Amino acid sequence: MSQLPRAPVRLLVRTDHLAARRFSSGCRQRLLADRAGGGITVAFSNLPVTGALVYCRATQQTGQVQGKGINEERLRVRFASGVQEKWLWEVSCGLQPGQLVLHGPQGALSGLGEGRVITTRTLGEREQVLVEFHTSAERRWLPWTALQAVTAPEEQARKQRRPAAAPLPNGSAERFRLRQLGRALRHWHGLTGTLAQVDIDPLPHQIHLVHRILTSGTLSWMIADDVGLGKTIEVGLLLAAARARGVRRVLLCVPAGLTRQWQQELRERFGMREAVIYGEDFTISDPAQWRLYDTVIASMDRLKAEGHLELVQQAPRWDLVVFDEAHRLTRAQYGLKLSASERYRLAQTLRSHADDLLLLTGTPHQGKLDRFEALLELLRPGKIWRERIQNLRAQPEILADMIIRNRKADVTDADGQFLFRGKVTRSVSAVLGEPERRFERALGAYLQRGYTASRNARQPGSQTSLAIGFVMTVYRKLAASSLAAIEMALRRRLARLEGRLEEVAPTTTGVEHEDTPEHDANVTGGAEFFQGEHQDLQDLIDQVAGLRAGEAKRRALLESVIPQILAQNPQERVLIFTEYRSTQDDLVAALSALGPVDVIHGGQTMEQRRSAIEHFETAGQFLVSTEAGGEGFNLQARCHILVNYDLPWNPMRLVQRVGRLYRYGQTQTVVTLNMAQEGSLDDDILTQMYRRLEAVARDLASVSGEYREGLQEDILGQLAAALDVSAVLEDARTYAAQRTQERLEEALSRAREAAKQQEALLRYASGFDPQGMGQELPLTPHHLRSFVEGMCRQLHIELREQTHAGRVWSLRLPEEVQQSAHQRASLRVTFDRALSRKLPGVQLLDGSSSLLQHLFDVSDSYVFKGHVAAANLPTTLCAELAWNDNLGRRLHQRFVAVQAEALNPAAFADFLLHPAADAPHSSLALPMEALVAALQRRLSQEASETVQPGSLRITGMALG
Repeated sequence: MSQLPRAPVRLLVRTDHLAARRFSSGCRQRLLADRAGGGITVAFSNLPVTGALVYCRATQQTGQVQGKGINEERLRVRFASGVQEKWLWEVSCGLQPGQLVLHGPQGALSGLGEGRVITTRTLGEREQVLVEFHTSAERRWLPWTALQAVTAPEEQARKQRRPAAAPLPNGSAERFRLRQLGRALRHWHGLTGTLAQVDIDPLPHQIHLVHRILTSGTLSWMIADDVGLGKTIEVGLLLAAARARGVRRVLLCVPAGLTRQWQQELRERFGMREAVIYGEDFTISDPAQWRLYDTVIASMDRLKAEGHLELVQQAPRWDLVVFDEAHRLTRAQYGLKLSASERYRLAQTLRSHADDLLLLTGTPHQGKLDRFEALLELLRPGKIWRERIQNLRAQPEILADMIIRNRKADVTDADGQFLFRGKVTRSVSAVLGEPERRFERALGAYLQRGYTASRNARQPGSQTSLAIGFVMTVYRKLAASSLAAIEMALRRRLARLEGRLEEVAPTTTGVEHEDTPEHDANVTGGAEFFQGEHQDLQDLIDQVAGLRAGEAKRRALLESVIPQILAQNPQERVLIFTEYRSTQDDLVAALSALGPVDVIHGGQTMEQRRSAIEHFETAGQFLVSTEAGGEGFNLQARCHILVNYDLPWNPMRLVQRVGRLYRYGQTQTVVTLNMAQEGSLDDDILTQMYRRLEAVARDLASVSGEYREGLQEDILGQLAAALDVSAVLEDARTYAAQRTQERLEEALSRAREAAKQQEALLRYASGFDPQGMGQELPLTPHHLRSFVEGMCRQLHIELREQTHAGRVWSLRLPEEVQQSAHQRASLRVTFDRALSRKLPGVQLLDGSSSLLQHLFDVSDSYVFKGHVAAANLPTTLCAELAWNDNLGRRLHQRFVAVQAEALNPAAFADFLLHPAADAPHSSLALPMEALVAALQRRLSQEASETVQPGSLRITGMALG
């Protein structure tokens, strides 16, 4: 660009105002009017850039600026008749709508890139041009003098077909390949997040999910994947891709026990260091402070509490709100009346303050249609959608654009192999000896008297009545867990009656299940539940004290189960689950003689739990976990054997325990051993229930007579979510065994029906389809490697050495690349995520890499060329297609290559993998109209009620 002298140049021109206006509009200048002496003084600035189009009024010709003339007031312009010099005041803007232009760097400011002229105007005696830029999809009014006119690829291609056309520069085919490959990779990341900063390679179903959501026109979806399919990775990939399209403010509402886990996943796996936890990492004293935090994680129970909800309502609008375990957002319908929980009302409030809402749940239906519909209404608020949702039974196909459900039975790895290796469940029965049977009978009599006292309380349903019944039920669960657990609870009860234990107030924090209910059982006063309770307690304590050392279930674990496991592999790691801390303490003491023991429980900090798991996976052998302690932790990397030392009354808890091991990354068959005490009424019922549950799931999983292991696990989770056996178990000591069996079968029948209802609806949801992205250009990690290798050759980056079987490259960068990419001279880089974590100083070439971004930018720059080439390809048109929402905002873009009638042919993906050589081309007419028509059809096919065709930009053409 021409630079001006420091002193203004004075030029005497005609004094009439019309001439002054023409002069002004032609030169983009500052006017300093000085009428003294009958002239106008003009200070020139920002001369038209080289390549600008100018119109000469005198000759009515349009030409292109070649540079400045003999002085600062003249321009060298190439017209059709040749190069001429023109005075600045002789020319004006020569751009017309549709012209492709390039906006380059302006001093210290970076340029806006390529765009297309929309229209022109004169404002304040300045000629301006409205340009729509390709990369940002923004429209800007700019001075015409800053815009270089460039030739569109389709026009370049037409010129090459002319007989007298100059030959294409050497290396055009390779630059064409790299230009198109760079664009394709960038768009693929924008649709799937595959280049996101993540520590594992995304799986096909995760890529498909992100692609499905980002191309749908809305981020408001329900992700209803089975447990263990990587929902955190899916959300991280989605956020990484959505950030590229302007999604900035994100609020994640999660269960209280999972806030740190979410933060760790986003920070460590996706590099989102800005993710902070509300109420822990920061607090809000002034609503204006919300603007300081763009990625916020919060406990949903904290947010719904008084004071916090008011604060979050005053926050700036969120781009996206995410609810984990969204099935906790409940709203039930009773006739015409709706009863919403506080969590659901929180979700309603946040929905009105957010552009989009994402719900995560593995159990969206649970046999309760009203609650399911309530979740759908959060996704699609408004009267029209409410009516559609209420008519869901008649039009279930609407779920295809609202819910994505991936199942363990269907998902595969990148090679098409099923991910899950299967699961084996075995029951281990410990036969009670006569002393333990006597204690079981004595405890049963005590519990029966307690239940009778609860029913006979003066005011059935009163706090006293409910408290007695609650304590009896907790004692039954503790007795089924271990003798240590029930002994501790009985001793605490006796101490309370004797006035030796302070009153324990019930928790009112709203925090969910903790793993010490033996303490929560002591919430009643110091009076006896029934006459003679004190003596009964003393007798029971005397009996149990002599039984603990020879407890049948513990002996079975230590003398049979563990020795058999270690006999197969002395280094085998074993995960042991129990519901209660007292049982955990007893097991830790017993297992310590057999090997290293680690523990996790709800009383630990997140850092303590993480440290225990790290030790278990590196140097440990046994990990004893409680329910609350194991929530959110995944242990599939180093363990495949699970022992359920006690069986929870809620079968969903058992499914979640298994989910710690039976998830993606598990390379072995998961072995689950369920321990029970033969002869214990409650254990007999639970064992029978779980066996029947497995049998029902196995029956439902049989498709056309073919049993499917993965599908059985999916259905087992659905049944467990819908199965309510608490009432059966609570009444088991009142009814005869036959009636208990009947009630259990009734509960299973209801669960089976609920699972069928859910399946009938959710089969309309979107899901993983290996062929579902068949119209996309099939890119692989090898394409990224080929792109980097090719750009290194173009930019003279020396590949000095390859180590670690070619997975680590040592690069030497020329000085120009060092400065422009802000890199040092020598670099070690890799495409392997796992390797980059192990090798300090090795840069991972992913979406966060400044070097990779520089290579993308260079390949996409106009000066890189490669818009048109003659290569060993049939005639191929490459383009970027874009779609907008109904407000005209850009939703997404796709890279498309079309050959004849074929869109994104596999042969073109193969061409992009290898260096391209120049080749001769035909002089036949280009089939441009047919190729563009194919692109138009693709734009139309992807349009919907909420997605509109946005733009079609041709990025290159290979001449066949």
